[in-house]
Amino acid sequence: MLLTGCSGGSTASSGDVQADQATATAPSSATPSTQTSASAKAAGGLKVTEVGFGKSGDYVTAVAVILNGTDQISSLQVSFAAYDAAGEVLGQQETSAPIARAGATVATTTPIEIKSGKVSKVKAEVNVLQKQKDEHPSSAFVASGVKYRPGEYDASVTGKVTSKYDQDVKDAYVAAVCRSAAGKIVGGGEDYYTVKAGGSTAVQVSVSGAGMKSCQLYPTLGGASSAR
Repeated sequence: MLLTGCSGGSTASSGDVQADQATATAPSSATPSTQTSASAKAAGGLKVTEVGFGKSGDYVTAVAVILNGTDQISSLQVSFAAYDAAGEVLGQQETSAPIARAGATVATTTPIEIKSGKVSKVKAEVNVLQKQKDEHPSSAFVASGVKYRPGEYDASVTGKVTSKYDQDVKDAYVAAVCRSAAGKIVGGGEDYYTVKAGGSTAVQVSVSGAGMKSCQLYPTLGGASSAR
């Protein structure tokens, strides 16, 4: 079910499944934004705009930023693969956490276990699991007061999420994207929250990576979200 944010909501049938894919390779120094420009919307399509990773013990935290330049609300599956300098695959992982509203930019992150070797780059592919016309694209979550709180073992990102939905939403999804001083994605994390219709809630997302200097929050609906 795709939660649309309008009273009653609606569902997407299995006939709406498509095989859209987009790929990108880390790192990138582009500046993130949760607002979609007119030119990006006009270009259309679903695009991975940035990919990055951060090392933490035997894992890397893979992070992707995704632009939905369509008029569809889409449930996404993002597949990550980590490679060494020779192009050999060191590990893979996928997640189906985020839902992207029409014209929105979302992010997602997942750990990849690396048993041996040194990760040189991470690639991401995004597939649409379900989609339907977004009748309420103005329904959104807005993050504010975002602050990165460093810590040797307990680094986190805090902030406030304000809802523009007309229903209470349970188990909404938020991803943190963390960057180096040069603007490269070097870590991140994810969490879930519940927020009342038109209300606000505090969020705190644990993050992992190396060389993190600043972070952004990308709140959106998730695959487990429900309205009440």
